Amino acid sequence: MAFATSNPRTGTMGDLKVFAADWTGSSGDEAGTITLKGGRVYMLHVYNQDATSNEDRPTPCSVSVSSGTITVSVYNHSDVSQGRLLVVYL
Repeated sequence: MAFATSNPRTGTMGDLKVFAADWTGSSGDEAGTITLKGGRVYMLHVYNQDATSNEDRPTPCSVSVSSGTITVSVYNHSDVSQGRLLVVYL
């Protein structure tokens, strides 16, 4: 199963924008990406919430910003069926 998002949500916190979604992926997949319109990321949380771990585990990720486009890359190293992600940006 390649990286995929579902149940995307957008909103605001004061003057900041928020993007949240569920995500899934398989070990060995290429990095999954999400693009947003903006220029600065204030918070990024990408977590695996599968029941087998019984705890939230952060997932390696990175952010790049170029010409008003934010690209979030998720580097998944295990099978994930109940991932959650949150981006707070401007």
